[in-house]
Amino acid sequence: MAGIQLTGLASGMDWKTTVDQLMKIEQVPQDALKAKQAANNKVQAAFDTLKSNLTTLQSAAKGLQSGLSGYPRSATVSGYDSNTRVYSTASGASVSTASGAALGTYVFDVKSMGRASTLSSTVGSLRPTAGAASELTLKEYGVTSGYFTVNGHQVSITDQDLENPSFTLGSFLGLGWSDPNFTNSDALSPDVTGLSATIDSTGALTLDATTSIGADGDTSNFLKALGLSASSSGGTNVVFKQTMPASVLADVKLEDLVGGSGFSGGELTINGKSLSFVSGASVGDVVSAINSNADTGVTASIDALNGRLILTANAIGATAIKISSSSGGLDAILGIQGQTSVAGQGVTYSLTHDGTPVTRLNADGTPATRLSNGVLVPDTDLTSDSSTLDLSKYGFGSTQLTVSNTGGYSVQVTGSGAAYKSKINTFISAYNSLKQMLDDSTKITVGADGKVQTSVFSSRSDINSLLSTIRSKIYTQVSGVNSSFNSASKIGLGFDASGLLSITDSAKLDAALANNPSSVDALLNAGKSAAASTDSTQLGIATRVNNLLTVMVGTSGIVATGKTSLTNQNSRLQSQIDAMTRSLAQSRASLEKGFIAMEQAQSKYQSMSSQITAAFK
Repeated sequence: MAGIQLTGLASGMDWKTTVDQLMKIEQVPQDALKAKQAANNKVQAAFDTLKSNLTTLQSAAKGLQSGLSGYPRSATVSGYDSNTRVYSTASGASVSTASGAALGTYVFDVKSMGRASTLSSTVGSLRPTAGAASELTLKEYGVTSGYFTVNGHQVSITDQDLENPSFTLGSFLGLGWSDPNFTNSDALSPDVTGLSATIDSTGALTLDATTSIGADGDTSNFLKALGLSASSSGGTNVVFKQTMPASVLADVKLEDLVGGSGFSGGELTINGKSLSFVSGASVGDVVSAINSNADTGVTASIDALNGRLILTANAIGATAIKISSSSGGLDAILGIQGQTSVAGQGVTYSLTHDGTPVTRLNADGTPATRLSNGVLVPDTDLTSDSSTLDLSKYGFGSTQLTVSNTGGYSVQVTGSGAAYKSKINTFISAYNSLKQMLDDSTKITVGADGKVQTSVFSSRSDINSLLSTIRSKIYTQVSGVNSSFNSASKIGLGFDASGLLSITDSAKLDAALANNPSSVDALLNAGKSAAASTDSTQLGIATRVNNLLTVMVGTSGIVATGKTSLTNQNSRLQSQIDAMTRSLAQSRASLEKGFIAMEQAQSKYQSMSSQITAAFK
C-alpha cells in the first residue's frame, strides 16, 4: 500500500468572503428601499426650503398692508430770513413728519427759546444755626494748611490742626489767633490783631478788621474756603461777609438748619412724587433724592449766595411746581412752605402755512384773538412747552420741528412713498427668490449624450404649477377700485420675459405713491380684513397673495401634506427595511453555520487521510 495518496477535500477555503458576497446580493432589494428613503428625505428638505420662501413672500405681502393708507410724507428744514427771503442751512434744527401730515410750506419765526418754571425757598433757609455753624470744622469747610495774613500778622493752620475734630470754626475764633512770631501757646487778642468775628443767627460769619485780612503770598485758602469777601469798608476797617459755599451747605443736617430744630424724619412731595428722609439726612441728601428721581419733574440746586434751595422744572413752560409735606414739616424746614413758583414760558414763535398766518387756539379749539389798537385781531403769538414745535396742535398732522436757536426756519412737507416703495421692493425680491428656488427644483435637463437630468420636484405637477398660480394673483386686475390704478402695470410693476417681477416704471410708481396713495393702497390691499374665500377679483394684490399663502403654508397646505405623505412613505419603507434586516441576519447566521460545519468535516477528513497515508508507508 506504500505510495497511495488520498486527495480528499480541498484545504483552506475563504468562506467568509463568500458569505459577504452572497449577503450583498441578498441586500440589493434593501438598498433600493434605503435609496428611496434618501430621495424622500431630499424632497422633504426641499419642502422646508419651499416653506421658507413662501413664508418670506407672505411676510412681504403683509408688509404692504400698512404704511400707505395714511399718506406717506417727507419733510426738510432750512434756515430762512423772511425779510430777505434767503434760505440757508438750518443750524441746530431737525424736522420729522408722519403719514397724513398736511402738505405745504411752513415758515417759523422763533422769537424766544423759553424758560422753565422755578421755585425758591426763603433767603437764608439753608443756613445752619449759629451753634451748628460754629461746630463745623475748618476741614469741613475745605480749608488748607498754611498761613494767611491778618493786619500784617501771619496766622498759621497746620495739618494737625485740620485733623483735630475739636478744631472747629467756633473754637478757632474763640481761642484767638496763633502767630508764627510767637510760641504756639501765645494767643493774640483782638486788641493785637485788630480783628473781631461774629456768627449771626443764620450761621453767617462776619470778620471786621481794623486794617485788612489776606495778602499776596498767603498759603492757606482760609478766606476763599469760608466764602469770605470784603463787602464794605469804613475808615480803617474792612468788613468781610460770608457766602457759605454750596458744598458746605450741602453737608448741613436738616435738623441743624435755622428752621430745622427737632426734625426726626418726614416726607416731601414734589409734583405728586413723595420722597422720604430720616433723622441725620443732609441738605445734599435732599438735593440728590430730588435730582435722581425723574418723576419729581424738577432739578434742585443750592443758591449759596442767598442760602436757599432752588427748584427748576425739567421742561420749559409755565407749568407750576407743586410742593407739599405730608409729615415732619420738611417744606417749612427747607423754606419752601407757601412759596409759589415763578411761571416759565414756552418757546414763542409765529407760523405761516403757505403764506397764511396760523392763529393760536384757545383751550376749546377756537381761534384766539387779541386787542390791537382797540381792535380784536387774530392772535398769532404761538408757544410750545418744549423745543419741539408740533404742527398737530393746529390741525396739520404730526410734523414736528425741533430747534435749539431763535431765528427763521422753513419746513417743506411733501408727499413721499420712499418707505413704502422699499416694502414693494421687498415683496419683489421675495417673489423672485421663490421663482428661482422653484425653477431650480422643477427643471428637467437633457445632456449632450441624451441623458435626462431631473430635479427634486420635477415629477410634482402641483409644485410645477405653483408659481403660475401666485403670478396670476399679481397680474390679474382688481375690480371695484379706481380704474386708473386697477392693475400692477398701472403703478409701474410687471414681469419681464424671464418671468421676474420688477418695477418697470419707477417714475410712474413714485408719482402714484406721492399723489394717489389711497388708490395704490386699494389696488394692493383691498379686502385685507375679509375672509380668504372672498371673490378674488375684489381683493387687492397683496391680499390675494397673503390669503393664498396662508393656505399653502397651513396645516392642510401643499407643504404640510407633501411632507406628511413623505413621512408616511419613509415609515413604511423603514418597516420593510427592518424586516429585511432581520431576514438577512438569519440568512447570514445560517450560511455561517453551514460553512463552519463544512470546515469541521474537512478537518476530520484531512486527519483520516493522514492516518491512512501513514499506514501504507
